[in-house]
Amino acid sequence: MARIKVGDMAPDFTFNSINLGEVSLSDYSGKPLVLIFGRYFGCPICQLDFDELLEYSPKIMKNAGLVYFTQSKRESAKLYLDKYPAEFPVVVVPEKNGRYSVYDDYGVGNMGLGTLARMLVRSRLARSKGKTHGSYEGRETQSLGDFVVDGKGKVIWANRGLLELDKLQLFLNKL
Repeated sequence: MARIKVGDMAPDFTFNSINLGEVSLSDYSGKPLVLIFGRYFGCPICQLDFDELLEYSPKIMKNAGLVYFTQSKRESAKLYLDKYPAEFPVVVVPEKNGRYSVYDDYGVGNMGLGTLARMLVRSRLARSKGKTHGSYEGRETQSLGDFVVDGKGKVIWANRGLLELDKLQLFLNKL
């Protein structure tokens, strides 16, 4: 699995999103694109992150496209999106032989010890906000990640670990 880094060309993808039809990297040619890699909607941390992303998304989408990837099963993602609709494509990445192609293409693999420790703290916050664990789906050790791709297809932001929307927004404000 290659670890995509700032300055690399972003790997192409085409998927049918669960809510807004087909989505490809090339759909966003000419403008920045934010790619968010979650785990699955049964994960309380991912629920909290997605809720916060829904609040932030109008700010992000003023200047950039936004695509969210999940390892949830289609039915689980649909149930969550029925309660919390998104104005950006949400892609259920199909599992094939224990692999999730776009996660592998971007080098979003297993979380490290630092991310794991921060997830424990974040899970307490998620529980305090009423988030409960649902079905286990995808790779339980899956790291989170986010990337920004410029309008020419080059990665200009790469983060593997917890989603920090404030830092991402500060970066986007500079574009």
